[in-house]
Amino acid sequence: RYWEIQIEAPRPDDLWGSLPPGEPVTQFLRFGVWSEADGMRRIPAHPLLDLSAMLEEAEILVDVLRRQQHQVPFPLQDRFELWLLGGRDRMPLALLASSPSADSLQMPSPLRWRCCEMGRKDFASPGTDRNRPRHPRDTDPQPHMHALESTVRNASGPSLAQWFERHANGDASGRPVRGFEQLSDRRLPAQDFPELLLRQHWPNDQDSELVADYLDWLAPRLLTLQHMRDDTRGRLEQQARKQALLVADTWTLYPKVIDQGAIDSARVEAEIRRSQGE
Repeated sequence: RYWEIQIEAPRPDDLWGSLPPGEPVTQFLRFGVWSEADGMRRIPAHPLLDLSAMLEEAEILVDVLRRQQHQVPFPLQDRFELWLLGGRDRMPLALLASSPSADSLQMPSPLRWRCCEMGRKDFASPGTDRNRPRHPRDTDPQPHMHALESTVRNASGPSLAQWFERHANGDASGRPVRGFEQLSDRRLPAQDFPELLLRQHWPNDQDSELVADYLDWLAPRLLTLQHMRDDTRGRLEQQARKQALLVADTWTLYPKVIDQGAIDSARVEAEIRRSQGE
């Protein structure tokens, strides 16, 4: 709904005083923010920039946005996926990265899956608390996150990952893995890849419950995935209702809605809560 407009122009530092040696340095400068409701709101620019030329460029971008903004979410472009593999079966376990181009495929070191960005609030896992009660001296502020990451790390055994190229039908072709030639060039069907980017079924019921609680917590974000079964999406929508504020922030990126009433209910709740200062 809100688009930041950036224009490539000579860096303002190069416009003061004497001319710098060599070619002027160009970079993308933040020119303004546009929305269909409010129009263009320009950011104060450097007085020596050619504002008229920049405004012309900005209007070209805005014309494109007017035509295409209602196509959001745009079709997924990343068709290369890096998956952490299970230590025993060498099958996809958890998604590590993705890329739209084969030219930028890298293998990170160390290979470590994280359940969320650093500093996030821990998610709740009642079953884990029942099965692994915390000791009064425990000081870990994110016990469930760390337990989940440990579970995935142990399941991956000696860390091994593989890049795959996805095809239109969801199947994927594996790319070479140094030292594991038997994995190179294999082709896996779509059902071999976890639908929600992390394996859901585990030999241990406690681990399965921990993963399920984590995916329920991620429901508002997981609903932005474009390739998902309707029954999975419907279940996630019911879980997402519990996080109304996050649904209100992400619903425009949902490619499909099964229960419109559930999403609308969450958005109304979010509006009420925000009107009260939350």
